[in-house]
Amino acid sequence: MKKILLLLSFLSVSSIISAQEDQEFDDTNQELKLNLAMSVSGVPEITYEYFLEDNSSVGASLAIALDSEEDMALRFIFSPYYRLFFGKKKNAGFFIEANTAVATYHDYYVSYDFYYEDDMIIEEHTIYDEKTTNFGLGAAVGFKLLTRNNYIGEIYAGAGRLFGDQKAAEVYPRVGITIGKRF
Repeated sequence: MKKILLLLSFLSVSSIISAQEDQEFDDTNQELKLNLAMSVSGVPEITYEYFLEDNSSVGASLAIALDSEEDMALRFIFSPYYRLFFGKKKNAGFFIEANTAVATYHDYYVSYDFYYEDDMIIEEHTIYDEKTTNFGLGAAVGFKLLTRNNYIGEIYAGAGRLFGDQKAAEVYPRVGITIGKRF
């Protein structure tokens, strides 16, 4: 009986050791990325992502506009998110995302009014220059590729609904073509 127990314990220990040798030790659990699509549009966005498990992560994106000349322009957006991955690699492949956002818009426009007075056309104009900050909820879907050297590329698209001031924009974009590094 002692020989059988000794043999079983030896086999179980050797199988555990061989299973650990087969697993590739991967201690990378975070990423830093740059969104090229938003950068080209004049609103560069950087993202930090932390892996909770092999198929889920949390992160935050920060985008700040460089040019303020456009009407109803997005000035700033901070967007924390949660992602659930469906790929075979650790936190790669197809994913769905739930996100929130704090977005600031600069709304600048001129309103013209015309009316008749004493057979003359009178023109009046009103300048609106408002900055609004709203909170929103949204979703996105995407796909992340991972190289052997831990470089990543991803593409995603989605949008969110902003709540608050009704004069401001009602949606915020959640789109990207990003490159980055996993570390």
